[in-house]
Amino acid sequence: MAKLLVVRFLGDGPVHIVGGIHLQLFRNYAGPGGNWAGHTVLISLFTVIAAIGLIVVIARSRLDRLNAIALGLFLGGALGNGLDRLLRGPAPLHGGVVDWLSLSSGGASMNLADLSLNAAVLVLIVGALLSLLPKRKRAAGIPLNEPPRSS
Repeated sequence: MAKLLVVRFLGDGPVHIVGGIHLQLFRNYAGPGGNWAGHTVLISLFTVIAAIGLIVVIARSRLDRLNAIALGLFLGGALGNGLDRLLRGPAPLHGGVVDWLSLSSGGASMNLADLSLNAAVLVLIVGALLSLLPKRKRAAGIPLNEPPRSS
């Protein structure tokens, strides 16, 4: 929905929001970070394969809450950008991703799918850090940092 609104209302030029934040329509035919420019079909195929892989992993796994959230964010981002690459002109697998958020007038651009992908990485990092914390002892009456009592 956001991309439809962007294509319709931001075609006339950038809209300054605050500081260095602008809303502006960009068509991104390269990969993440501007890499692999000129390889639109390869990027499109990789995106489709990654989305299918995520669907398979999600369907076959029993995920904890954080991993489920992270994979859902990854899948949402992959589908959002993947559908642009598949369905937008000039031809299937040659489409450009609709980016519309720019943090500086000449800098990189992004969209909600990109933010979703970044949020997924953040959730995975938080989950990994939380897994390093000691687990609470389940025995009744034993505080977390106190050694178990001997009989």
